Amino acid sequence: MKSALPIVLLTLLATGCGSSSMSSSTAPGVTVHLAQVPMPQDIFYFSGPVNIQYQLAVTNPTSDPVTLSRLDLQTVGPGAYSLRTAATPMNLKVPPNTTAKFLISVWGRARGGYLSASEPVTIRGTAYFQDEATRKSFIRLFNENILPG
Repeated sequence: MKSALPIVLLTLLATGCGSSSMSSSTAPGVTVHLAQVPMPQDIFYFSGPVNIQYQLAVTNPTSDPVTLSRLDLQTVGPGAYSLRTAATPMNLKVPPNTTAKFLISVWGRARGGYLSASEPVTIRGTAYFQDEATRKSFIRLFNENILPG
């Protein structure tokens, strides 16, 4: 009996500390796509800070609205530029059964040089959502390979 008590207490503690976030199997099938807005490629010829704009497309195939509450972007490996963004709080509503498109702007740093200005950039993104019907949170991870310019 003494050995069963810690197991029962541990089980109750684990279930009581559960969060309101959804597991990957119950989270809605929301997808995120990031595309760079066309800009002159010669901006990346010189080393230094650059302002980069992206079109963020969020597809919500569910019958409930969702809200994008935060977006984290970071570059992976070398490329024409690297992003210097922290967590970006947002409050973007995506209606049910639609694809909503948003224009976002971030600061990056160009590597400089004629050859590196055309190198592809790999971006890892983490999008934080909240389902408006259930008030539960879920996360979408995505990777994009972007050709500058």
